[in-house]
Amino acid sequence: MRGRHLSRTAAHRKALRQNIANSLFTYGRIITTVEKAKETKSFAEKVITIAKKGLLKKDTDRPGYVHCYRQVLARLGNADVVKKMFGEGEWRETGGIAQRYFNRNGGYTRILKLSGTRLGALSGSTVGKIPVLEYNMEGRNRKLRMLGRRLNDNASRVIFELVEGGAEIQPLEEVKPEVVTAKEK
Repeated sequence: MRGRHLSRTAAHRKALRQNIANSLFTYGRIITTVEKAKETKSFAEKVITIAKKGLLKKDTDRPGYVHCYRQVLARLGNADVVKKMFGEGEWRETGGIAQRYFNRNGGYTRILKLSGTRLGALSGSTVGKIPVLEYNMEGRNRKLRMLGRRLNDNASRVIFELVEGGAEIQPLEEVKPEVVTAKEK
């Protein structure tokens, strides 16, 4: 009973999740609904984790690497995307998606909401203008006009993207608490 059913059969949900993950890994950023993005997020992050484990075994344990490669291929079903994931083929020099997140422990994707409850307004923008979202996907500049025909028309649309780079999170500076004595109170 776990997970969202999305008004689809089990086979249709599996195919939908697989297609959304393939598009995410191909383009790096896609626009979809909140429910589909939330359902696909855990699937995509588990696939990246399996690919990272495979990269650890690439030089030392070749059968283990092949096993991880085949697991990712079974989950995604697209050989080109799997090559991009592991940095094989044409992505050998630039490195793969798993290599990008090698030093990161989870949190490879994020969901950014496009609009709120106002007609055609991005979150935080004014109601008077028609907002245009400009973004870069695979080297091409793209624009998306956010104008709905009714209230909440764009409310469920989100940007589902891979987090840039694998930079480790910098620890915050330690703050020393001030000791207040009874006399000062």
